[in-house]
Amino acid sequence: MSFLYPRTIAITRPVENLAVGIQPYSGVQQATETPIVSGIPASVQAASGSARPRGGDLPASPPAPIQWNIFIPRGKVAKDVIQDRDIVTDDLGDRYQVSAAYWNSMGWKLLTIRLEAH
Repeated sequence: MSFLYPRTIAITRPVENLAVGIQPYSGVQQATETPIVSGIPASVQAASGSARPRGGDLPASPPAPIQWNIFIPRGKVAKDVIQDRDIVTDDLGDRYQVSAAYWNSMGWKLLTIRLEAH
């Protein structure tokens, strides 16, 4: 950990269910995820949120979810390792799903949505 990357994260990948027909629940389940990397320094920052309800202009509609940027320094996770829809779990136990994984000369920038706690 460092001043710029004060958090620690792990990344897992949900197992794809390729079966057809009637199947049990196949959403994101922590118990069925494959570990990709762990013990990675990161910076987790709120990226944006919208006060606009996602259901339109109804006053009681819930707000759109807040997006989170997760930055990983160069050299900690190789290029092409992290994929969209991977799951990031931070040192506080919060879980995020990657909606866009971007690698550049500074390292990784992951645009994520925080998953609801169970």
